[in-house]
Amino acid sequence: MHSRTDTCAPAREPWRATLRRHLFLLLAIKLAALALLWALFFSPAHRTAVDAQAAGRHLAVAQQESPHD
Repeated sequence: MHSRTDTCAPAREPWRATLRRHLFLLLAIKLAALALLWALFFSPAHRTAVDAQAAGRHLAVAQQESPHD
């Protein structure tokens, strides 16, 4: 007498192997895309140096006179 799991086990293997290969391929593509985006937009070569004076000039707001002064 054969159990149901004995007859189904070999039939399951091909689609599981194919699924595993496709998932691995998709994860590898996503990792490569993330690495490319980091290299193109976020790597140290694309960062600008900011000193305190430049930040102060950029954030400075002209002081307005209030009527109570």
